[in-house]
Amino acid sequence: MKSSANRQESNSTKENGKSKLNYFLIFLICWLVVVTGFIAWFLIRFNDFAAKYEEQYQASLPIHTAEAVTKHFNDHDVEYIWNNMAEKPEVTVFEDETTVKKYVTNLIADKSFVCAEAESSTDSDPEFYVKTSDGLVVAKILLAEDKSKELPYGFKAWKEGKLEFYTAATEVATVKAPATYKVFVNGKELNDSHLAGDVAESELNQYVTPYAEIPGTATYQVTGLYDKPVVTAKDYTGHECECVYDENTDTYTVEFIKDFEGKDELSEFAIKFASTFANYISQDAGATALDKYFPSGSKQLSYIKRNSSRQLYTKHGKVEIKNGEIKDITVFSDDVVYMEVYVEQHMQMYFGSKEPEVIKTDAHVYFVKIKGKWYVGGIQY
Repeated sequence: MKSSANRQESNSTKENGKSKLNYFLIFLICWLVVVTGFIAWFLIRFNDFAAKYEEQYQASLPIHTAEAVTKHFNDHDVEYIWNNMAEKPEVTVFEDETTVKKYVTNLIADKSFVCAEAESSTDSDPEFYVKTSDGLVVAKILLAEDKSKELPYGFKAWKEGKLEFYTAATEVATVKAPATYKVFVNGKELNDSHLAGDVAESELNQYVTPYAEIPGTATYQVTGLYDKPVVTAKDYTGHECECVYDENTDTYTVEFIKDFEGKDELSEFAIKFASTFANYISQDAGATALDKYFPSGSKQLSYIKRNSSRQLYTKHGKVEIKNGEIKDITVFSDDVVYMEVYVEQHMQMYFGSKEPEVIKTDAHVYFVKIKGKWYVGGIQY
């Protein structure tokens, strides 16, 4: 009987153990399902959070604000650039805002731009360069925190704080002109404050001293220009005169004028002088034939009269003056005029061909006016 009871108790214990094991497995499976579900839910939420966080982070990067500013450069929006410059470029009295805008327009025309973070950029003060495709930096963008906007996760919003556009006023106007002339750059008259050094005295004064003075050369220089200047000039009489630009020296030169009232009268006088001078040298004019052309006490005349070559001139026959002309004129003032005078002596020689020999005289003469009358101040040999 004991044996039977023991067997029944043992079977009961086994059944209870199996029952407990079944409950535990069920609990374990349920727990795993719950945990797995929670992990899956957490991962989904976390991934969603991470994606949104990354999206907001990327959107908050200052490079996007800098790129928005750079777009105005690619759109060649000069008005935007001009209106947003932190400091407008300084201009001289010879230019204005329009000139600088034209400079900006030309600088960005037909170019594409990118922005790149500057070396001086920090997280709190982002800075970007605006560059051309070939690396030329034309501007710098400094961003500032836009506190009027609130972004998720505490990210900062950015706005344009300052735009520094790099301008370089590299154009220069260098002008050489007679000191008695007026010079204008873009319509503005230059004065002594624009002189680049002292007025250079003319070396040609040796031919007119002590009767007159040839004006010296003034060199003017205007710097800080954004555009190629327009240089004009007026002569000592107030008339417009030519101004020549030399690309090799980047210099504008104003020459003395070539025409004046009374030119025909002086030209006739000059040809008569050159003819008399040629005849004097060949001993076909008297010893005092030149006196009336020179001021009283002229050293130049005394030098001519001391010229011993006149005494040795070849004997000849009839002489005729032909083909007199004025080859060049320079008007220094109302009282000083230079002329290159050409005449030919058709001289019959005592030997050789029966045809007359042609003796050419090309005289470089400086005429001076003394008390309303023209004289020879000097001759340049």
